Amino acid sequence: MLNTESALSHPSFPAQAELAYLHGQPHIRAAIRAAAADFLVVEELNFTPSGAGEHILLQIEKTGQNTQFIARELARLTGLRVRDISYAGLKDRHAVTQQWFCFKWPIKQELDWQTWQIEGANILQMVRHYRKLRLGALKRNHFTLRLTQVSDIPALMAKLPLLKAGVPNYYGEQRFGLAGGNLHLAERLFQGESIADRQLRGLALSASRSFLFNQVLSARIQKGHFQQLMAGDVVQLNGSGSIFPVTEPDAVLQQRLDSADIHLTAPLCGEGKALVSADAALFEQQVLAPWQHWVSGLELLRVQVGRRAMRVIPESVSATVEADTVTLQFALPAGCFATSVLRELVSYRDIARDLVQMEC
Repeated sequence: MLNTESALSHPSFPAQAELAYLHGQPHIRAAIRAAAADFLVVEELNFTPSGAGEHILLQIEKTGQNTQFIARELARLTGLRVRDISYAGLKDRHAVTQQWFCFKWPIKQELDWQTWQIEGANILQMVRHYRKLRLGALKRNHFTLRLTQVSDIPALMAKLPLLKAGVPNYYGEQRFGLAGGNLHLAERLFQGESIADRQLRGLALSASRSFLFNQVLSARIQKGHFQQLMAGDVVQLNGSGSIFPVTEPDAVLQQRLDSADIHLTAPLCGEGKALVSADAALFEQQVLAPWQHWVSGLELLRVQVGRRAMRVIPESVSATVEADTVTLQFALPAGCFATSVLRELVSYRDIARDLVQMEC
């Protein structure tokens, strides 16, 4: 069992601020999430609900609540088990988010959802569908972010065009838990302790893979290889999960990379065949050498190997200005972090996260 009081020695986890910036660390300062409404996220599913079937889809707007809380409340209201409630993705607590939840419900049985009361949440709509909502069944997330106390608005607006070329697709700090707690759990797991709670175990494993991905991505930027092919690289087709290896870079492939038809990838470590080879494989091995016990641990725990694009290009970017406040709007593919876009524009203070740390 995991002993929360044990005093294992932990490695020094580099903070998000230490990851390389594509265009240099911004001098512009701003605050985010002074209020939950300053950070709005709206899910867009990757399918159109059928309108009929044995599954209920509920679009719920929540404020100051996490995804698991809403799932537990739906289980309570329906009499179902928590594991019977599905959703397409996790959403931050410190925001206003519109996301979809799903559960199976007999076609001929009424559901009085209009009368339900859930703290910090409103049910926006209900629709039936013919199958269960699966994790990851999202096309994109739409963000509306209100930046306050912006120190240099003209400079911020001048940097917006840089987003068209893409930003580093880092995993955001929320993936790693408060004060990197999920990473410390991962270290203890790889030291041989066990985590009985499946949710905590999953968070630790996910955080460890995300951390290792960020280290490789940061190193590629530092070495000038963020948008430069290396022999043995693995690339991903834009708008698709399809990947293929590059034996030898050539001008055609480089042009496809420059035009964002393909994206370079970095590893999601685990068990399985690694398509990366040659110079790219050697580079990744060197970067991950200090964390080899994590790489080996993920393999031993049978976590499936994968790849993730190193670049994400925000869609539909726009900004409005009022006094010292800038409201940004953009969309990102599922699994990408709005804070990773922000960090290329401004050095921001996350007020909600600061308050949580003060309360602990």
